[in-house]
Amino acid sequence: MGLLSFIFGKPKTPKPDPNIGKAAIMQAEIGMQAQKDAREIADQQLEMGREYQSWMMERAAVTDGWAAEDRSRYTDTFVPLQDDWIAEATSYDSPERKAMAADEAVADVRQQFALGRQQTQRQEASMGVRPGSGRSRSSANRMQATESLGAAGAANAARRNTEATGRQLRASAINMGAGLAVNPATSRGMGTSAGTTGMNAAVNGINSAGNSIMGGANAAMAGQQGMINGLNTQFNQQMAGYNAQNAFLGDIAGGLGTAAGFAMMSSKDAKTNKTKAMSSLDAIKKMPVEEWEYKKGMGDGGGKRHVGPYAEDFKKATGLGNGKEISVIDAMGVTMGAVQELAGKVDKLATA
Repeated sequence: MGLLSFIFGKPKTPKPDPNIGKAAIMQAEIGMQAQKDAREIADQQLEMGREYQSWMMERAAVTDGWAAEDRSRYTDTFVPLQDDWIAEATSYDSPERKAMAADEAVADVRQQFALGRQQTQRQEASMGVRPGSGRSRSSANRMQATESLGAAGAANAARRNTEATGRQLRASAINMGAGLAVNPATSRGMGTSAGTTGMNAAVNGINSAGNSIMGGANAAMAGQQGMINGLNTQFNQQMAGYNAQNAFLGDIAGGLGTAAGFAMMSSKDAKTNKTKAMSSLDAIKKMPVEEWEYKKGMGDGGGKRHVGPYAEDFKKATGLGNGKEISVIDAMGVTMGAVQELAGKVDKLATA
């Protein structure tokens, strides 16, 4: 392509936009600054986590102290009372206590009946009934039977009441034992919860710090990658421009080489399937010939005026080509045929 380079000049790659490199460097700087800021935030989060942990540990120490005080008071004051109460509750309805309660009940009944007999005797005396008479003895017998039944019922009731009281006392002792240790356990639980909360706060601070550092590192890496991508973009633009110019010159060289090759190989011995050509003059008359420019990036790149037919019309009129390109050989042949036909018409007119 020495001749083409001489004619068109040596292919030059387009100059890269310097702003791309500046933007890449700026992106990298922003990423590094983001990493620095993230480290500062991470340090602050870590310090806040440690401070909160320390504060919660102080709260835990206070509630642990409450738990120790409650436990001491429970063991020193309430446990002995609880033991006494349990001992009394478990032995309250003993056979001796039930017998004593029954005796007391019977005594009370007999005392009441004795008072009743005295009252009855006074009433009978006022009515003239003798103490040893049959009426007096009958009344005394009925009262004696009633007294016996009343004494037995009172004894049974006293025993049952004693048993019921024993059951109530035992139930109270059980409930008391279940409730007295609640406060120390609650205080201890508060201390444990406070310590756990503080530890979780510290762990969250550390995790937040780690996330911030990783976020900063990712931002820095993204900045570095952005700079690399920017430089790669510049290089790709340079190579694309260079390849485009080489391809353009290659197409021109191929076209010229093809035309030159067929011109050199125009011998009859190199050709076959020879037939009479169509009316080239009629074909040319049917083809529009206009001035035009190539679109930008096509042909010669655009911006230059040309004169000629269109490949679609050339194919329609001559049947040659693919409707997109016009062969130089076909164009020259059709033109020469039209010139011959036109020259024949001129000769006829000259001899008429």
